[in-house]
Amino acid sequence: MSKAEGNALPFFERPDLSPFLVHLTRNTEAKDGFTAFMNLVSILLYGEVRGSGKDGFIKGPHKAACFMDVPLSSLKYVLNQANTEGDRPRYEAYGIVILKSYAYEQGCRPVLYLSDKETSDLKIPDDELWRVVRLEAVDGTGVNWIHEREWRAKGNFILPQATIAVLVQSTEDATRLEKLINKGRGELKSIPSAIIPLEVLCQGLPYLSPRSERLQK
Repeated sequence: MSKAEGNALPFFERPDLSPFLVHLTRNTEAKDGFTAFMNLVSILLYGEVRGSGKDGFIKGPHKAACFMDVPLSSLKYVLNQANTEGDRPRYEAYGIVILKSYAYEQGCRPVLYLSDKETSDLKIPDDELWRVVRLEAVDGTGVNWIHEREWRAKGNFILPQATIAVLVQSTEDATRLEKLINKGRGELKSIPSAIIPLEVLCQGLPYLSPRSERLQK
């Protein structure tokens, strides 16, 4: 098979493409008292991204672990004011970076963006509904989450022992996490090769700073 037939993706030539997938955490304080930072540490401790259920808008009887196919430099558009404000933000600036190739080998796949009618017409089995994300319009007037470029894995997603990288909001977070990793290295099931502060990568995260400072007191 030729390179053209294989459709090899030129990640280094396309700024809109990435060889990575990202899972961002958020606080679950109302449920268990965990901040987004604490949930990130928990992921490293247990070595897995736990699947979400109906509370994460997953259809059907199965849970699924969710990722985004978004270049790291574009995360500043995901971590905007609308997504990060309030007591239950959709995302916060903490997360895991994994190789897309590894994720694919573990059964992670791009979701199926379908309307409710298409899901019904195509007779998607209940057992496969975890793959489906509702799409009802592309003109700004209906349900549309295509911009997240979401990938999902059924159930919990097991991380490699050496994760490519983790994302934290600030350089202070990076120092704090590095100390925790060095102290608990023998207990962690997944150890990142790098810690990336998003306030540096994204050239500032103005909407998140006040909340981050409050959460870490």
